[in-house]
Amino acid sequence: MLVDQNLKLATELLEAIKFFNAKGWSPATSTNYSVRSTDPHQYIISRSGVDKSKFSMDDLILINGKGEVLPPFNKPGIKSSAETGIHTYLYENFPEIKCVLHTHSLLGTVLSQTLVNEKQIRFEGFEIQKGLEGNMTHELETILPIVPNSQDMNDIVTSMKQIKIPHAKNHGFLIAGHGLYTWGKDIATTKRHIETFEFLFEVYHTMRRL
Repeated sequence: MLVDQNLKLATELLEAIKFFNAKGWSPATSTNYSVRSTDPHQYIISRSGVDKSKFSMDDLILINGKGEVLPPFNKPGIKSSAETGIHTYLYENFPEIKCVLHTHSLLGTVLSQTLVNEKQIRFEGFEIQKGLEGNMTHELETILPIVPNSQDMNDIVTSMKQIKIPHAKNHGFLIAGHGLYTWGKDIATTKRHIETFEFLFEVYHTMRRL
């Protein structure tokens, strides 16, 4: 079981998961979430196959950089998310990243699919962009890349590498027909990135309809 600082991290992560589910951003067993543990090469992550409306502390497990479930969580039937490779790639290659969150909102899914050929969504001039770490003004451009979907996480990681995700001014990306990935220096920052992008999706969609 998780104890001390890891328990505190898990508790904060669980609160974020419940918040996202209440927003309708994690239908059924979709989405996955993680945070770097007190051991920098071990990660607290949501286990696979759990309905997020019923998600509990028992559904957070500990893995290593290879995605292997660590004791005492490595019991029969317990496995990490199928997308664990995205999390471990980010953590193992970018030590400043402390949290990775992934949502499946309706608009995130629709926009990522309809704009896949454009390979990005561009936002500019919105005050809410200041919700992204390091942004001090609305007078800037935010590019959210879109990569093709695949059931092989190596394909997605390859796409991330090809367009240099992440980099200093990049806070996330969309997987086509799938959803949003974001990261940050802690859980609170990464949760704020999720909220910022999800609001921008609504703005973008509304403006296209007007």
